[in-house]
Amino acid sequence: MSLPFLTTKEEIEHDLEKSSTTTTHLHPSSKPILKRLLFALFIELVISSTIYYNYDKINVINPMLGPTLLGCFSGALAQSINQYFKKKFTLNKIFKFMVWGLINGYFTAAWINILITRVENLFYRIMTDQFIGAPIFQLIFNLLNSLWDQGELFTITTKNSFFKSLKYSYCYWPFVSIFSFVFIPQSLMFPCNCLANLLWNIILSKLA
Repeated sequence: MSLPFLTTKEEIEHDLEKSSTTTTHLHPSSKPILKRLLFALFIELVISSTIYYNYDKINVINPMLGPTLLGCFSGALAQSINQYFKKKFTLNKIFKFMVWGLINGYFTAAWINILITRVENLFYRIMTDQFIGAPIFQLIFNLLNSLWDQGELFTITTKNSFFKSLKYSYCYWPFVSIFSFVFIPQSLMFPCNCLANLLWNIILSKLA
């Protein structure tokens, strides 16, 4: 999960629009591209839905298996949705978000368990999540993104991308965190968090 850096609605819209226009758009009539994207979306949606509906059964095998698998394929689904709107199919980016989903799914489930069992006070739990968890998870994503795309961990681009992504995360995740810890039972907390992550990964795929 990932208070906020001050930002305006205009800045957010400008950055997202800028990130969208940096990729060359293919003409909608490019049927092979659309077929690949639709096929990828269908497969990812079926697999994600299957994991979601069998989540408890999968966790009987290993309590971390469900979160890891769900994180993996929901990450792929988010990237494919973004590529569908851009009309550009890039398998490399789908694989990148699958790897990110694996990492994020596993450690998010572990992080939620730590917060629930070790931090009893609800206010401190949410603050810990936002001021410790959010920057760490965001940093992991930006390091992975930099290593995957540029072959380097620490660059000026990584630093700028980190603070930019963290700024957006604080416009989104505090509300998810409050809702999850206040209203959602612990057993359903990660699946609900994964749905929130689906939307967040779409945003990340635009910023990445």
